Amino acid sequence: MPDRIQSYKVICGGGLNSNENHLDLSENNPGSATRLVNYEVSLFGGYRRIEGFEAYNKSSDVAHQEIDPANTEGRVLSVTLFKDQSGITQTYATRKVKSFVYTATANQTAFTGIDLNNRSLSINDETGPQVEVTQTTTDAGGVQTTNKLFSFQFTVDHASNTVTLNTPASEGDTIVVDTNQYKFYRYVPYSAWVPINTGYTHLYKHNTTREVKKLRFASFNFGDGNKVVFVDGVNPPLVYNGGAAVDDWQTLLVGGNGTSADGEGGGDQLAGVEQPSFVEVFKKHIFLGGDKGKLGVVIHSAPNDPYDFTSGGTQGAAASGGAGQLGIGFDVVQLKPFRDSLFIFGNNAIKRASANTDTTVGSAAFLLDQITTNVGCIAPDSVLEIGGDLVFLAPDGIRPVAGTSRIGDVELETISKSIQQKLSNLTSDFDMDTLNGVVVRGKSQLRYFIGDDSTATSDSFGIIGGLRSSDQRLGWEFGELLGIRASCCTSEYVDTEEIVLHGDYDGKVYRQERGINFAGAPILAVYATPFFDYGDTEVKKTMRKSKTFIRSEGPFDMDLAATYDWDDLDIAAPSSYFANSTGAPVRYGSDGINYPLYPNSTEVTSINYGGSSKPIISTSLQGSGYACQLTYVTLGSFDPYSIQGIIFEFSIAGRR
Repeated sequence: MPDRIQSYKVICGGGLNSNENHLDLSENNPGSATRLVNYEVSLFGGYRRIEGFEAYNKSSDVAHQEIDPANTEGRVLSVTLFKDQSGITQTYATRKVKSFVYTATANQTAFTGIDLNNRSLSINDETGPQVEVTQTTTDAGGVQTTNKLFSFQFTVDHASNTVTLNTPASEGDTIVVDTNQYKFYRYVPYSAWVPINTGYTHLYKHNTTREVKKLRFASFNFGDGNKVVFVDGVNPPLVYNGGAAVDDWQTLLVGGNGTSADGEGGGDQLAGVEQPSFVEVFKKHIFLGGDKGKLGVVIHSAPNDPYDFTSGGTQGAAASGGAGQLGIGFDVVQLKPFRDSLFIFGNNAIKRASANTDTTVGSAAFLLDQITTNVGCIAPDSVLEIGGDLVFLAPDGIRPVAGTSRIGDVELETISKSIQQKLSNLTSDFDMDTLNGVVVRGKSQLRYFIGDDSTATSDSFGIIGGLRSSDQRLGWEFGELLGIRASCCTSEYVDTEEIVLHGDYDGKVYRQERGINFAGAPILAVYATPFFDYGDTEVKKTMRKSKTFIRSEGPFDMDLAATYDWDDLDIAAPSSYFANSTGAPVRYGSDGINYPLYPNSTEVTSINYGGSSKPIISTSLQGSGYACQLTYVTLGSFDPYSIQGIIFEFSIAGRR
């Protein structure tokens, strides 16, 4: 009697589920994934392999893709898209000034002039840079020892740009002079990154307690043109109005008594927040927080005036000019406006500030409400606004700050239960200060990049989350990112085009959603289904065939592997299968091809075609078992594709 062949259909959707309850997934969420690397929610249904990224100034010479390699070093500290006074959106970035390196002669004490990198030592501000000197010595056995010299072990002559050691160096010693600064750069399209003279010295470190990890910024327009304010946790806030002159950059002096901005104005300053790490614009006020000397204080400017922080009032009270400060009651790790509130995050608590419209409760411009004392944010740059919510990374996963049906109430439920096992080890495996988050608005998508330069780019880990509509409801789906390493990131719409950028630890800025690989490196993508028991765990099945529904956007090659019986090591697994798609455009209605208006015409019209020459990849399967899992793997430089669904064909081998 011939075997009766049965079929089983799977619609891909639900995202990564790292909790690995295969019985539950097979029964209730068969379209989910137990491994999902470098896939996103597809606009065409299913899972789509993400697009690549490429150097932002790819069209220029390769040597110009890195930000000023001759004079800077290390990671990109910030990347910003900002519309200048001419109405053109410019790209700005920051990077640390490269240290000067000298090889000592016998008994040499003074180091100045040209170093080993053909750069002339420059210490350009007597009151600014904190010069650091390290000395590497080599003993007779060839063992090297590197020591940081303290300030009393050397002197600095700013007039002659000379560093003099108190104790002479030995021949062959390496002397490294770090002027402890970073610089701003502007990107010139199809050319290079051009340094900007802001008129200020931007310290990279302050004593031993503060170091610039990254710059954060907020753009605003209070009616007198576009401006952007930068903070870094080490220097005073810096405001730029988009002009080309040095005077278009101004620092905010917001601590102690004195002036409000670079000698303009006057009065008593709001004390405490002098080197903030966080900045936001809310209700036409500049809010600053995260100063390591006053972690529990947030201050705000007068309305419509980013330079006015003068106050004669006490804490919590509004200044005569409208500036004020808020005693938060916990260490502030991030600020973020959302609807009519400014949410203030701590590691274990959240508060919100709202405008005071009731004069009977005092003269403060803003009032604080406690949201929770049991949930907080563990990664400052995980706080993002997306899909009508404000989301952040808490110890137990990603949570939203979402309005409820009750007036003034908020929800903080976890939206990432499906990947909680994956997220639970983040704090022990990574420094959460290295997490960088960005929103891809056109795809209702967030991306978290985690890790630093101790991890190779190819091994850099991240989380991707997207919204999918199902049964007329929106739900979150998540996956893993692998191969994108970011020291900072940003996204912005420029006219009608969304630009997503990230800076790397290699000193380059990259544009995401571009290209077919990761800046030349092939993209690894993995999708593993749950183990399907096809409704009965005690009946053995002989697998016949799988049909994978693919929407290919170009040619690609794919490996497919079948695994049986919940990874039982005693069960032999067949060799992997190879499949490909030529991805030829054959179907009317998608994007992509221009045709001549008439034969031999140089004018073209955008007649759009798209599709796949092979929408179904059929694979004959070998092997049998009580449950079967398929794993799809691609590695290469090719256009994205979507896996939309799978149909399995099998026969019942009997109950064993």
